[in-house]
Amino acid sequence: MLVVLLVAGALAAGASHLSAASAHPSKGIAGSNLRIAITGAPDPFDPALLGDNRSIELAQNVYEGVLGVNNAAQIVPALASTWSRSPNGLVYTFNLRHGLHFDNGDPITAQDFVYTYNRSLSPKTASGTSFFLADIKGADAVLNGKAKTASGIKAVGTYKLQVTMAHKAGYFAAEISRWPAWVVDSKVIAKYGKGWITPPHNIGSGAYKLTGQVGDQQYTFTANPGYYLGKPSIAQVSVSAVPDSTAAVARYQAGEFDAVVGLSAAAILQAKANPTLSSQFHTTPIERTVWLEMNNTKPPFNKLAVRQAFNHAIDKNAIIKIALAGVGTPANAWLPPGIAGNVNAQHSASTYNVALARQLLAKAGYANGKGFPSVELDYGINYGEYAQVYELIQGQLEKNLGIKVGLKELPINAFNNELTSAKTRPLLWGYTFGFDYPDAQELDQYLGISGAPYNYDGYSNKTYDRLVAEANAESNQATRAKLYARAENVRLADAPTVPLYFVNQNWLVKPNVKGFGYSPLYMHPWRQVSIRP
Repeated sequence: MLVVLLVAGALAAGASHLSAASAHPSKGIAGSNLRIAITGAPDPFDPALLGDNRSIELAQNVYEGVLGVNNAAQIVPALASTWSRSPNGLVYTFNLRHGLHFDNGDPITAQDFVYTYNRSLSPKTASGTSFFLADIKGADAVLNGKAKTASGIKAVGTYKLQVTMAHKAGYFAAEISRWPAWVVDSKVIAKYGKGWITPPHNIGSGAYKLTGQVGDQQYTFTANPGYYLGKPSIAQVSVSAVPDSTAAVARYQAGEFDAVVGLSAAAILQAKANPTLSSQFHTTPIERTVWLEMNNTKPPFNKLAVRQAFNHAIDKNAIIKIALAGVGTPANAWLPPGIAGNVNAQHSASTYNVALARQLLAKAGYANGKGFPSVELDYGINYGEYAQVYELIQGQLEKNLGIKVGLKELPINAFNNELTSAKTRPLLWGYTFGFDYPDAQELDQYLGISGAPYNYDGYSNKTYDRLVAEANAESNQATRAKLYARAENVRLADAPTVPLYFVNQNWLVKPNVKGFGYSPLYMHPWRQVSIRP
């Protein structure tokens, strides 16, 4: 999911519908109810319409696809027992497990996946991530409303799904593990229309079913006894949206929650200062980068020396220490560590250099900041971003370059709208992207290359574009990684952005809760979690 986007994200059965009253997180029976506090309300639980990490982390427990992503961010079989790719790299075959059912008892067949993929591609569905399936042969005709089904999606009997690509796409296995490809029940959607996503009509294929909902603040999930990997050990999961994580921590201390995720810098400091909480605090790097974007098409950032000066003028270690409560990793590249093709380690000593930054600014004609145009740094608080980060950058740019930069914080939706239009796009802004699947193609293809849908900074380099295209089409994963690394170094030399830091996910969890945590992409599925007495 591309977050500010997108960069993101990678569940059901036979349980009775719970009333709104029974969904309160403090009402759970010890050992049977996992109570989690998250920072905000998720999207509606339609896989085709999911758009942020909170939603994906919850929905991954309700829906599944032919492939999935494990805790090590590796692509693994899910509802398909085996899969293969033809020697020419164009035909993918998925062999479904036998005896699969939606949580209402309807059998899951290859035809259900044909329906699901075409539904996600249909303009009537208005999926924001239908491009995950756009490389399939005939997908463009469905996306453009010229066909109802893509010619490259076929059911071969009951248990075999065959997908033919329009061109080679070495990343497709990763894409098809994501939410637009999570199977849905056509019979339920036909019967209930848009109402199918609300309890008790929310029918999925995963380990849990959404059985209770109170507005956009409280959600209750019940274990699926017919789940193909076996009934989960935790009978019920209660999720509460608590925007203020310091308030969530207080409620955690009072015994209302078993886990709190997405802690703010203030909440992290609060946890670290408390002996009990510090022993229950956990943090791990995730595949998400925060950076400054500069409008490469307009003065003063159309000058390479200016962009380079900004890159060398910002002390990223100070950002980690002061604004992020010591949690995070300085970013010296765009692709985060863990994504094949990243070159962060190669550039560890090539970023913060005030003397060089001043020389570059003078080279661009703005010695000591004189004559530099008025610039405002716009931002919307998103995953792993805090106002303190931009306040610190504001001070560093003035101290190190003599440049005064204004700050403007916008509500996240207004911020995204501002970036979408070239007319309202600012000169300088903060941005973040988290990977939805573990492949460099996602960031490079959708945010990096010339004309990419989320390439708001206007960066364009033919060599970079060519290397990314070659990597995308390559089937050998080691070769792909080398090509992405070459592309990354081309990009870094052009300095279109200022990589700031790689985000950590932070959480509190009670000692008796085992298996709760985060992979490099998302929260661990709840079926992996247990509660001890």
